[in-house]
Amino acid sequence: MLDVCRTRHAERRLNQRGIRPRDVDLLLNSATQVSPDAYLLTNSDVDREILRRKQEIQQLERLRGIKLVVEGETLITAYRSKESDQRRTLRRGRETK
Repeated sequence: MLDVCRTRHAERRLNQRGIRPRDVDLLLNSATQVSPDAYLLTNSDVDREILRRKQEIQQLERLRGIKLVVEGETLITAYRSKESDQRRTLRRGRETK
């Protein structure tokens, strides 16, 4: 991610145009760099990013309920947990905090 400093002029223009700071981050990460000093969010950029996020949503839906057991930095096992196991795990997690 690019980290850019914003001038007072830029801050004013962003405010006037309803562009939030997180919008700037999204644009800098998704847009096409059209010159060394300019980025443009094209239709193909938008289509690509929407597709990527849709795929990410599908992946999350497919992985819903998966439990990973980790010890230190080692993955011990992974399985699809039942709803009762999820409730028990969440309850125990809250009790130990």
